[in-house]
Amino acid sequence: MTRFSRPRAVALGVVCAVMLSGCSSGVFGAGSSVTVVIGVDGPLTGKLADLGLGIRNSAELAVAKANAKNTVPGVKFVLDAKDDQADEQGALANGQAFVADPRVIGVVGPLTSSGALAMAPVLSEAGLAVISPSNTSPALTWGADYRANGKKRQYATYYRTVTTDAVQGPLLARYAHSRLKAERAAVVSDTKAYGNNLAAEFGTAFEEVGGKVAFRATVKDGTTDFSKLASQIAATHPDIVYYGGEHPEGGPLSAALKAAGVNVPMAGGDGLHTDGYIKAAGASSNGDLASQPGISVEGLASAFGYLEAYTQAGHKEEPGPFGPYAYDSTWALIQAVGRARQAEPDATGAELRKAVAEALQHVSFFGVTGDVSFDEYGDTRNQVASIYKVTKGSWTSVVPFGRLRDF
Repeated sequence: MTRFSRPRAVALGVVCAVMLSGCSSGVFGAGSSVTVVIGVDGPLTGKLADLGLGIRNSAELAVAKANAKNTVPGVKFVLDAKDDQADEQGALANGQAFVADPRVIGVVGPLTSSGALAMAPVLSEAGLAVISPSNTSPALTWGADYRANGKKRQYATYYRTVTTDAVQGPLLARYAHSRLKAERAAVVSDTKAYGNNLAAEFGTAFEEVGGKVAFRATVKDGTTDFSKLASQIAATHPDIVYYGGEHPEGGPLSAALKAAGVNVPMAGGDGLHTDGYIKAAGASSNGDLASQPGISVEGLASAFGYLEAYTQAGHKEEPGPFGPYAYDSTWALIQAVGRARQAEPDATGAELRKAVAEALQHVSFFGVTGDVSFDEYGDTRNQVASIYKVTKGSWTSVVPFGRLRDF
């Protein structure tokens, strides 16, 4: 998970606390009083619960701030967090439950792209906005065949605050080739939409810049014994091993590779950028790399304030890599409610839900993760990614603000 430095001066903490509020009290026009529900979907239990709980806690923080500041006069925000255990059928069921509850005006989540591919069509058909702090599959906004047929928006009410695999995969590929001088790569992925797509993006970009993908493999979710695979990879003599997937499998794979004598960095996407990966891989993780959609938030003053507020809220779980984006996703929905109520002060129920989904397209503010706004596909306009390296058991930023043209 992403670690944040604390503010070094009281004055900075005060400034950040103001910034974290997102907007001053009562910036939107008042209407009749109403209670609205923001849904949150993610893994609150199971092997990816560390990520889901960071998302839920951060959404709670934004809701608490909005209520305390009376950000949208006449509106009380309530959070309804549902557990999908990182399973697409769970995400689908939760999406159907959100649609059935007329008080729900928007949803933050899901964590996984496969969950979003199951949930987004249901929410879009119902006119219910959904904004994810973690989905990275380009197919969600551009379509699965965007390379052949061009980009086409898939779901009218789907948005995200993180950039996609089409940025983070190629960014790490170019970094590996130009900065690490890697010429040969082994590319492995799990069977999920996220891992498959991320590995494909990395592999394509690596060969486009002159590298060679010498080995490819797919592993099943839940695999724990990687000794045979590690031996196969060792025989191809890669300069880097790329894994498209999540940390419960990625950590053991890194350990198996080092045990097999593959003493080169293992790299991956945001699914590896967690403390869970380091714990699973142990000392083998040192030198490994992971990309993260968006800017390295440790350098943003607004992130200092976010961490301080998160700590003061008493959450036991770390915010993780997606907590800051969950805060901004929730705040975007709050801003959309404000815009909708400003246009129609007495809107409630289905009318408010529809107005919020439309208003979200026009939301723009400076949040914890920087500028937050959305393009015509529902993607964040903040198309940057960062790269981290494990050094002495901790993730450290090596590329805090990366664009594809940088490498």
